[in-house]
Amino acid sequence: MAASFELQQVLDLDKWEQLQEKIALATNLAIILVDYRGKPVTRHSQVKPFCRLARAHPTLAVYCEKCDARGALEAVRTGEPFIYRCHFDILDMAIPILVDDRYVGAIMAGEILATEEQSTFEQVLKLEDHPEVAAFKAQHQDLIDAYPRLPATAMHHAAAMLEQLCEYIVSEAIKKEYLVQAYKQSLRIQAQPLTSESWSAPKDSTNLAYLQEELRQSLLIQRLSENSIYQAKNQQLQPAIDAVFANKNAHLDLGQLAALVNLSPTYLSRLLREEFGEPFSQIYAKLKVYWAQELLQNSDLPIAEISDALGFVEPSYFIRSFKKIVGTTPLKWRQAKRR
Repeated sequence: MAASFELQQVLDLDKWEQLQEKIALATNLAIILVDYRGKPVTRHSQVKPFCRLARAHPTLAVYCEKCDARGALEAVRTGEPFIYRCHFDILDMAIPILVDDRYVGAIMAGEILATEEQSTFEQVLKLEDHPEVAAFKAQHQDLIDAYPRLPATAMHHAAAMLEQLCEYIVSEAIKKEYLVQAYKQSLRIQAQPLTSESWSAPKDSTNLAYLQEELRQSLLIQRLSENSIYQAKNQQLQPAIDAVFANKNAHLDLGQLAALVNLSPTYLSRLLREEFGEPFSQIYAKLKVYWAQELLQNSDLPIAEISDALGFVEPSYFIRSFKKIVGTTPLKWRQAKRR
């Protein structure tokens, strides 16, 4: 998930922008949220006049973007906030947002000056001798002089505060928005109604790898009744679904299933997608893997025999299918479960 993780999926950006604006006003920092590609996902809060002019300049804006990119890369490299000087000798900071140690975005803040020891901060892009940069800076020196000044310690405190804030908000968003909604989606076709007694949050709901495994399991296990037979919400589909469960050693296609319920394969496909919330081919593949996991955990059958028992053409295809869904091979999964 992390590779495709999007901040927009779990954050209420409208609420974030309101909070971002209040933080910018309270700290005198200009703040913007960017995704892992460096693309802004919020408006720029409290951007200062000089920086607004520079970022609107066709040539100088490129240098501003380079500074942002280099600052963010250094923050990602170290895994912690990075305070630096831009090409105009103005201080900015990049606060990386990491999920499972993977970079998903950053808070870019700053547009301030230090009350002392400004030169001790690294300058990520040196263009003092660039004529256009020097001329622009000289022309608008009064705007630079009006920038807020903070002690170095105050800047480090602000960076630490933003880091903890974004960690908290993102982790809470994952738990309360992504996790809960994903579980509700995965459980919405459960045979029994969802109640507080039948469902509880995962023990480690901030770990995305854990969530992925839990969601994979919930798609199947939580949807099945005690006798491992799925009870369809659309009763018209029950004969087709019963046939799938009764013929675990075969691979039934939509044509065969459609004949059982007197529907066209196309219409059956649409009804099954409505029932399961995803294409039938995907849920069928996950069912096969679920049955394979039962055999792997509860028997000593070789991988090849499990493959045959579930109707796979050859063991290599079974192994590829299993790994695609679970993330590891059947043998490694069995070994891990038996440790």
